[in-house]
Amino acid sequence: VATPVPPTPTPAPIGNALENTRWDVVQFNTGSDAVTSLLADTNAQVNFGSDGLVSGNASCNNFNGSNSVNGNNITIGQAAVSAMLCPEPEGKMDQEGQILAALQSAATFTISGDVLEMRTAGGQIAVILRRAP
Repeated sequence: VATPVPPTPTPAPIGNALENTRWDVVQFNTGSDAVTSLLADTNAQVNFGSDGLVSGNASCNNFNGSNSVNGNNITIGQAAVSAMLCPEPEGKMDQEGQILAALQSAATFTISGDVLEMRTAGGQIAVILRRAP
């Protein structure tokens, strides 16, 4: 009589460490290999949902799109963005475009305490965020 072989356990899926978290943008890559802080009197937030969605405010307009996380790899898709014009302070609309581009350039992320650091596939900083209260 053969001894039954127990089934091989299926490894647990790697959890999505970003699921249901909210973050404030601290610094971002401007797209010209420079990392900068937000303009004075502006803020930007990023929210990761449990449904593969990402949303937030890029300093003027609200945005939403998709994201996919596998371990410490991330892909953020093209975002749908509302269409408000925010002329003050000067440069706010450029900042918004740069933040959205930086988020979409992210390929990997690490979380250390309350800091989320996203990097491009080439290892450059894309965005640095702090956990929102």
